[in-house]
Amino acid sequence: MEARVSTIDSPAANASVLAMLMATHAELESSEVRMLDDVDAFREIGISRSEFFRVVDYYRLGPCHALPSRMWLTVEDGNVISSVLDKVHDPDSRLRLCRLAQLVMLADGHITELERQIYDRMLLRWGYTRSTVVEAILARQSDRNGRRNAAH
Repeated sequence: MEARVSTIDSPAANASVLAMLMATHAELESSEVRMLDDVDAFREIGISRSEFFRVVDYYRLGPCHALPSRMWLTVEDGNVISSVLDKVHDPDSRLRLCRLAQLVMLADGHITELERQIYDRMLLRWGYTRSTVVEAILARQSDRNGRRNAAH
């Protein structure tokens, strides 16, 4: 199954969700970047790699710049996060972003409290469960393995 980019949501809106999650670290985590490359996330959300990292820099230096210094989200942080999440409307895009967000969080082997809070807000706001996201990850891996085996 080929990933399709939503025609409803802009690639920048999709990228903003992942960029915001990555902004919870003071520095970019190389393991997270590698994971995004490995799963072809940039193509999936419809944005170039370089443009994606411009969005990450915007969140790291802009509205989310103070996140790495905190343990908990403030009301203002929650409002920023909600406004970013509300720009993604397509259910396929939302589930794709939850899947990619979970992979980003797991990439470095440690889920921070802020990552967990943002991810939980995503699930709650968009109406998904952790089980739904795990199923989407497994289905995507199965699709990729099937295409790989068919090519050989």
